[in-house]
Amino acid sequence: MPERSVRRALGAAAAALALAAAAVPTARAEIGTGWGGSSTPAIGSIESHVEIKVSNSGQSGKHLTSIGGSWEPPACWYEPQYTPEEFDAAYQALLEQLHGAMGAEAKAEYDKLKADGDFHRGQDGRWWGMVKTNKAWDLPVTAPCTQRQGIVWVPTGNPPADLLAVTPLMLSKLAYAATKLPPPSVTLSPAADHQTVNLPVFVSFEQPIQPVTVTASLNYSGVNIAASTLAVPTSLRVDAGTGDADPGVCTYRFVKSGGGYQVDSSHADCNITYLRSSRGGSYPLTAQVTWKVTWTPSANPYGQPANALPDGVTGGQPQDVVVREIQTVVTQ
Repeated sequence: MPERSVRRALGAAAAALALAAAAVPTARAEIGTGWGGSSTPAIGSIESHVEIKVSNSGQSGKHLTSIGGSWEPPACWYEPQYTPEEFDAAYQALLEQLHGAMGAEAKAEYDKLKADGDFHRGQDGRWWGMVKTNKAWDLPVTAPCTQRQGIVWVPTGNPPADLLAVTPLMLSKLAYAATKLPPPSVTLSPAADHQTVNLPVFVSFEQPIQPVTVTASLNYSGVNIAASTLAVPTSLRVDAGTGDADPGVCTYRFVKSGGGYQVDSSHADCNITYLRSSRGGSYPLTAQVTWKVTWTPSANPYGQPANALPDGVTGGQPQDVVVREIQTVVTQ
């Protein structure tokens, strides 16, 4: 089909999608499922064939807070959605739900597509549709989608130059947006409720922190691309929560420990020392972990090249630290 027909199809599908939005329930694509269980959705419920897989260490926690650089997940893109037969069937299903002037307009556009190439039956390619990130994945998006919504015929391996086709770089930003990092929960020695004035507070983790990996991949209708992110903890910042400590803040580097990363400050040069008792109350000690995040254009987060993404930070809930004075009795 020539460019004229491609643009006509784009306009027709855009109108159909707009009409269908109120008539067809929208499927929800959950993280790790792509389509959310539907392989041939109706027009108007188009979501993404992209699948997001998160390592076990990233199943809980909160979305990371990025630092040290600007980024934003892609607001939208085009990806393959339908074979000619699937698009024809989806359009017919839509027509059954439309009536009056809307139905007549959609039927006229359908007849044009049917007469002009029969939806490209017998040709090598796919109908591509637009996916909106925040609709499909419920992820933060700061930029508006400037693409025209619709369906476009794309010959295999030859997306139009002005079509915002999905890329590994887009997938890397999608994986980054989906990254959740565990909150730091440091173990104190002595325990939080048994701290003593003028004695250092040692910090560590009960278990080494595991790296977090996320893979966003698209393997559908001849398009097979992926991007993976790897988040590794690099430093731990501990704040005493009061001016009555010296030092009041210490920062430690993580070291490799088995398959994870650990901090043990028992031999460090910096350890928080409380100078006064909490006088029947407590001090809110807080911990924050900085993570280095990289991405690879593959399903292997440990592959090469490892491209940089902005660092991320996670903070935990304050620990109530009770500090007491040691009473010394001097006798002669």
